[in-house]
Amino acid sequence: MLNKLLELLFGIVGFLYSILTGRTAATTPTTNVMEFDTQLNQHLERGKPLLGRLVRRGPDEGHNDMADWMKSLPDERPLNAITYPGTHDAAAYNYAGEGHHFWNCQTQPLLQQLDSGIRALDLRYALKDGKLLFFHSIALLDEGAEVVDIIWGLHGWLREHPHETIIVSLKVDNGDPYAADVQEHMQRVLDDTSRREFWVADVTTRTTLREARGKLVLMRRFPYGQPVGFGVSEDWKVNDGNFKIALDSDRNTFAQIEDFYLLIGRPRDTEWQLGEKEKATMQHLERAQAAIEHDSGDLWITFSSAVGDRRTAPDEDVTPRVMALGRDNVQGINQRMKAWCRQHPSKPLGIVFMDFVTIQRKDAGLLYEEEPDTDLIRLFAGMQRPH
Repeated sequence: MLNKLLELLFGIVGFLYSILTGRTAATTPTTNVMEFDTQLNQHLERGKPLLGRLVRRGPDEGHNDMADWMKSLPDERPLNAITYPGTHDAAAYNYAGEGHHFWNCQTQPLLQQLDSGIRALDLRYALKDGKLLFFHSIALLDEGAEVVDIIWGLHGWLREHPHETIIVSLKVDNGDPYAADVQEHMQRVLDDTSRREFWVADVTTRTTLREARGKLVLMRRFPYGQPVGFGVSEDWKVNDGNFKIALDSDRNTFAQIEDFYLLIGRPRDTEWQLGEKEKATMQHLERAQAAIEHDSGDLWITFSSAVGDRRTAPDEDVTPRVMALGRDNVQGINQRMKAWCRQHPSKPLGIVFMDFVTIQRKDAGLLYEEEPDTDLIRLFAGMQRPH
C-alpha cells in the first residue's frame, strides 16, 4: 500500500513539475523527481567541458527562435523528410594538443550548438581507463566527460525544449569497436538511458516528429547485438561520396550517404581540394532533395566536412577550418553551401554534418579575421517545405 501511495505521490509531483516548468521529468513513476534532477546536474557538471552550460529558461524570459525552430514543423512529418543542420565531430571544439588545427572542427560546446539551431551531432568515442571518452581519431578531447554524461546533458537540453529532437550519431573513433569491453560499456549506457526513455524506441524513417519530440534519435555507427536506432555501422565505405547501407533486413529502406572527406594527391592546393569536395557535396544534396520530394523512404546523410591528407603529404595545410571557411580568394564549402541553399527550393535534405558552422571569414583586406555567423544554420533549418 505504501509503495502505491508513493508511486501516486511521485506521479503527481512529476505532473506538477511539468506544468510549472514547461519541462518533462522523463522519469519512471517511482523515481523521485528531485533525485532525477540531482543525477542530471551531476552529469551536466561532469560533462561541462564538452557540453557547456545548460540555459534553463523561465516562462517569462526571452525567446531564442533557433533553440525551438522545430516547433513549427508538423507533427506528422516523418523523420526522413526533415533537414537537420548538424555538426561533424561535434565535440572537437577546444582541443589544444598537438595537431589541434587538424582535430578541431567546431567553435562552440554542444549545448550552445543546439541553442544555435544544430539538430544532429556527430560524436566519436573510445574506451580509455574504463571510461567511454570522446576522441577525434587519436586526439582525446576531454579526460572527464563520458558518453553517458553527454547523453544525459542532451536530454537535459530537450527538457528545456520539448518540441525539438536531436539526431545523435555515435561512433568508435579509436580502438576496436568489436572489443567486448567497449560493447559492454556502451550496453550499460544504452540500458540506463533507454529505460529512462531518452531515445526514440524502434525508430524507422517513417517515425513521425510527434513521436520524436523531446527525445534523442540514435544513429548507430558501432556494432551492437540489438537493432537499436538507425544501424549504419556495417558496410560504411571509407572516403566515398555516394554509397548506401540497408536500414532493415528486407532492404526496403537505406541510409544514402556522402562521406568524401580526405582530399589526396594535390597537397596545399586549396582551390582544387575545395572544388572536388564541392562537387561531391552538392551532387549529394541535389539527389537527397529530389529523393525526399518523391517520398523515397530513405535516410539521407551528407558530410560537408573534409581535410587535406597529412599522411601522404606531411606539409599539408588544408585543415578542416580552411575547407569550411576558405582561404585567400578561395571560398570555403560553407559559403558555397549558403549560395546553394539560396538557389534551390526550400525543401528537405536530410542530415547535413558540417564544420565551423557558427563563424565565417570576415572581409578584412589582407588580414585573416573571423566573426560569428549563424546564417548557414538558419538556411538549412529553413529547408523544410513539404513536397
